[in-house]
Amino acid sequence: MDTDHLIRTLADRVELVTPLPRPSRRAVAWTAAGAAYLFVLVAVVSPRDDLDARVRDPWFVLEQAAALVTGVTAALAAFASVVPGSRRGVVAWPVAAGAVWIALVAAGAVGELDRGAAASLLMQADWSCVWTVLAGASVPAAMMATMLRRGVPLTPHITAALGGLAAAGLGNLGICLFHAHSSSLVLLVWHCGTVVATAALAAAAGGHILRWPARRML
Repeated sequence: MDTDHLIRTLADRVELVTPLPRPSRRAVAWTAAGAAYLFVLVAVVSPRDDLDARVRDPWFVLEQAAALVTGVTAALAAFASVVPGSRRGVVAWPVAAGAVWIALVAAGAVGELDRGAAASLLMQADWSCVWTVLAGASVPAAMMATMLRRGVPLTPHITAALGGLAAAGLGNLGICLFHAHSSSLVLLVWHCGTVVATAALAAAAGGHILRWPARRML
């Protein structure tokens, strides 16, 4: 084999590749697009009647801020995970943020348990919370999957789990602006539970969502 000829042949076939933007920039772009979708969704459905009162409640604001941080850090970690050589430590950020968010919601639920409200509230099935969280997460999830396929998902299950957590976390924040929940216990079980379940299902389907033949380096 003529080595020089092989080198010239390979060089002639080289295609220009545009590097992906930094994970932080992609996370900001995704968050902005997702927020725009949620703004339209809230405007169409109309904000909840008690929204003015709720945004004056520091605990409510703190819970929503924690949900937002969970979604944004999960998006950052997901985009970093499809860039070979990126720091893997960022994966710990959404885990920590999610733990803080769930802890805040659980703290409110404990207060309700102390007030003896557990029996009736735990028996309350609120499937509308599930569907609204999924509706809020649907478009961000589709955008996330499309953007992740432009990278190299070497760990598709972890990447998909992070993407699902990001979309569901952002979706949960949006639907809390128009879908009122009756208690922190309901929020803990049906909102947080849906977000965690979405991330788990995305992880299980990661190999199909981010299949190698669908991956492209752009």
